[in-house]
Amino acid sequence: MSARHAAFERALADTRLIAILRGLSADDAGDVVQALYEAGVTLAEVPLNSPDPFTTIERLAAQFDGRMLIGAGTVLEVAQVERLAATGCAFCVAPNTDPAVIAAALRHGMLPLPGFATATEAFAAIAAGARHLKAFPANTALPTLSALRAVLPAGIRLIAVGGAAPAQVHAFAAAGVDAFGVGTDLYAPGRSAAEVGARARRWVQALQAAAPASSTLLHDARTTVGESPVVDADGAVLWVDPTVPCLLRWDGQACERIALSEPVWSLGLSHGQWVGNGEEHFVQVGHDGALRPGPAIAVGAGCRLNDMTVDAHGGLWAGSMHRGLLAGRGALFHAPSVDAPARQVADGLGVANGMVFSADGGTLFVIDTLARTLLAYPADPRAGSLGEPKVVTDFLGVPGKPDGLAMAADGHLWVAMWGGAAVVELAANGAILRTVPVAALHVGALCFDDARRLYISTARARLGERELARYPHSGGLFMVQC
Repeated sequence: MSARHAAFERALADTRLIAILRGLSADDAGDVVQALYEAGVTLAEVPLNSPDPFTTIERLAAQFDGRMLIGAGTVLEVAQVERLAATGCAFCVAPNTDPAVIAAALRHGMLPLPGFATATEAFAAIAAGARHLKAFPANTALPTLSALRAVLPAGIRLIAVGGAAPAQVHAFAAAGVDAFGVGTDLYAPGRSAAEVGARARRWVQALQAAAPASSTLLHDARTTVGESPVVDADGAVLWVDPTVPCLLRWDGQACERIALSEPVWSLGLSHGQWVGNGEEHFVQVGHDGALRPGPAIAVGAGCRLNDMTVDAHGGLWAGSMHRGLLAGRGALFHAPSVDAPARQVADGLGVANGMVFSADGGTLFVIDTLARTLLAYPADPRAGSLGEPKVVTDFLGVPGKPDGLAMAADGHLWVAMWGGAAVVELAANGAILRTVPVAALHVGALCFDDARRLYISTARARLGERELARYPHSGGLFMVQC
């Protein structure tokens, strides 16, 4: 997957909206598209039957580079595709299916979005290489889209264009539509940028309210045990497979695997440096995978460290477990840095797993997988101390076992369910707010980025042929837009 393709997929998943700016002039373009961007729209197309469209597309692509993707609409000829290739155009939308136009767009690194009205046209577009199909006109396509979605190959995106209204979002989503192309309901010549922005916000709000959360496979890493995803400053996702052992880094296009000299079960960032925990000590993790271990931790006979977190002051906290899963042998440990000795701050746990601090640092949430509980410890990060915990939830009725833990910007906790093929969102009182399916049985760990994208690592460990046939992407990296 190219960087442009990956950026398009992320933008489409974020808002599910492409703004169609038919009739837009080069003079008005900057203000109108800025209003769209401020409303949360990051995909816009300028149809080629607009005034001076090639100049407009080139200016917008340069002005909004890195923030939005600008495409062309009503692309009917290969010669038009050839000319668009020099403008910074990211995608080519057409009202029809023309294999030659599709091939030309792909050849020049642009995504084709051909239009179709019949199943024959849809499959012809797919055969030519298109993966995003424009259902046009959408107002007449709704009755048949559900039947068509049932026979389309996996990974094909359906975009409804022409006649769809915000009130129909639920109906189109139920029929399998992934996104919408919106024209005159957003923009018409003479409409002010402020009005365009207000209309865009209404669409974005309607789409967000209607969108059921779902997970998307980002990379089929096939890890035996995928653990502890984190997002680096460049937006890449790092996670570990302690069974290999290796560090994985996915940048949106490719996944790099970096060999490690010992198993690392979890990752964190302390004072700008990547850190982790080996089986009996914390480690500093270099970008090349080099590990510098800290002092040995007295984890106890038959035990090893498992998950970890880092507090706002850079202090390291880790949980432990007994390798034979003996109850009561797990504990929690704290060290102010990798180089400092760690001390035990809690005991009596089964398998101490996902860990995260509340926003104010006053509570440390910890999953005990063996006891199927989420615990809340009163915490003093500066002193490195914990009080007596209370049970937040016991996950009664939720399939699987609680494993990894992450906190969203709104303070809600999200939990990975090992053996449950899902992640769950919890209210402050521990009530289950929603369950999001994941196409992997063993969901191990998760983390958020600044854009409310939830990254999820999974595992293939202990799965037989039947389970792998049902969940072939187990061990993959997934994403949920929350």
